[in-house]
Amino acid sequence: MKRLNGKSVYLMASAFLISGLMTACAGEKTTATTAAVATTAAATEKVAETAVSVYPEKEVQVIVTAAAGGGTDALARAVCSPLEKQLGKSMVIINEGAASGLVGMSNIAASEPDGYTLGVFSNTDVANFVYTNPETDFALDSFTYIAALNQTGDLIVLKKDSPYADLETFLAYAKEHPGEITIGLPSAIQNLSLNLFNKGMSVETTGIVYEGGNKVFSDLIGGHIDAGILSAKFIGQCEDQNITVLGLMLAERLDTYPDIKTFKEQGYDINNAAARMLVGPAGMPQEVKDRLVAELEAGYEGDIAEALRTIGESPVLLTGEELDQFLTEDFAMREDMLKQ
Repeated sequence: MKRLNGKSVYLMASAFLISGLMTACAGEKTTATTAAVATTAAATEKVAETAVSVYPEKEVQVIVTAAAGGGTDALARAVCSPLEKQLGKSMVIINEGAASGLVGMSNIAASEPDGYTLGVFSNTDVANFVYTNPETDFALDSFTYIAALNQTGDLIVLKKDSPYADLETFLAYAKEHPGEITIGLPSAIQNLSLNLFNKGMSVETTGIVYEGGNKVFSDLIGGHIDAGILSAKFIGQCEDQNITVLGLMLAERLDTYPDIKTFKEQGYDINNAAARMLVGPAGMPQEVKDRLVAELEAGYEGDIAEALRTIGESPVLLTGEELDQFLTEDFAMREDMLKQ
């Protein structure tokens, strides 16, 4: 064995000392890096939580793609009035019903996806435009679908003092006089409901497009049209005016109006389920959407549900996977029907 001199011993000791220092420094660096990553993750989580708690910092505009006073407008106000109290900021309703809501939908789709411009329209509204209007400048995926706010279907109602006593006498006349019976439509969107009715009943009627359900109802009272397609909101007004409701275009009766028969239970398979939805432009932050959903869920356990029942709407809330499934199936059905 070779004997080490003093210088060799000194150099070896120095090497051990430097190695130990490097190991210690590396350990400290690893610990520091881990701490930094943890700090960054915590900060990111805190920012997300802050975004949820801060939103909204100012008033929120809600574009309703229908005229004031109709079913969509009434529902939007019934939801937004309690919701703004929960959010702590005003929700300003803006009615943009021109071109049957086409302009309003375009404006929603083109707005900043920051949660400060929202909208209310139905699944039937957006699908009809996308599948039938070549000039539409938005698609189904141009929107963030936050929640379905109700469950409803269109009604077919007769004019005041109608000569038809019931559905069967109405249909008998329609079959003998093709195209003669006039049916008022709150907007062009209801053409699908009219087509479903005509096909399901094996009749031919003539639709007349109005701007809003109130105008249809006014002409029904005045006797200027034979019948009309209206939302369930008008059931109470029909009863007050002794106007006959022929039926509801749903598979099952509405809980809010258990006495109104569906066409299906009268032997006609006509189902055009509609849900008015709270939406925003595509690309909204998930945390903003989550905040709105959380407040809606709370409201549907209290003030929002009560407000909806007051106007005759069923407070059925769909969010998340349930809403996705409903829209996937519904849009597929409408694409098949509208593109024929």
